[in-house]
Amino acid sequence: MMPRERESIGHYILAGYVTVAEAQRLQVNPPHRSVVRDLRDNLLVHLSAYPLGEAGPSSGLAELQVFGSAIEREPAVWAKEMDDRVGRHMIAVGRTVTRESREQARWDMLLPLGSPSTQRWQAAINVFTRVISSRAVDGLIHPVLAANSICGWPIPESLNQPDIPGIAMIGTTKRLFESWKDDRGRRDEIEQDMMDAFHAGAWS
Repeated sequence: MMPRERESIGHYILAGYVTVAEAQRLQVNPPHRSVVRDLRDNLLVHLSAYPLGEAGPSSGLAELQVFGSAIEREPAVWAKEMDDRVGRHMIAVGRTVTRESREQARWDMLLPLGSPSTQRWQAAINVFTRVISSRAVDGLIHPVLAANSICGWPIPESLNQPDIPGIAMIGTTKRLFESWKDDRGRRDEIEQDMMDAFHAGAWS
C-alpha cells in the first residue's frame, strides 16, 4: 500500500465514513504483490505528475534513468515480470534512457501509453487512471481507495473532452465515491460498480 492510500484510510476514519473495523477491510496486501509491479506503477505515476501539474519538470526523470539501469542488470527478471504490452513498451524505452535523453524519454514513455490523445495533459491522465484502475482490477488496491485517488483531479476547462478515457473515469469515480460515502446500505453494490468501471478503464 502506498503512503497516500494509508492517509486516505486515516481520513475516512476521522471523517466518519468508516469505523476502524471497516477501515481494516480497505487495506489489501495480496500474496501475489510484485516489487517490480510497484516500481513500474510508481514510475508511471511520477512521470505523469509533471504534465498533470502536480510536480516540477524533473519529476520522475531520475527514477526513469535508474529504471533503465535496473533492467540492464537483470534483463531476464524484468522481461518475465513485465511481459505485457505496457511492460514491454516500458522496457524498450527504459533501455534507451541517458541523462541527456531522459526528458524526451518521459514523452516516449507516456504518449503511446496515453493514447488516444496526443495532448500531454490528456495522455498523462489516461496513463494515471489506467495505472490505478489496473491496480484495483489486480487486487493491489481496494476499489474505494482507487476511486478516491482518481475522482478529485481538476480538469482544465480547455481540455475537458468527455470522450477522453481518463476524463470520463474522473467523472465516473467521483459519482461512485460520493454515492459510497452517502449510502452505507448499498456499499457492496457500489464497490462492484467501481470494479466494473476499473475493468473497463484498465490497460487493454
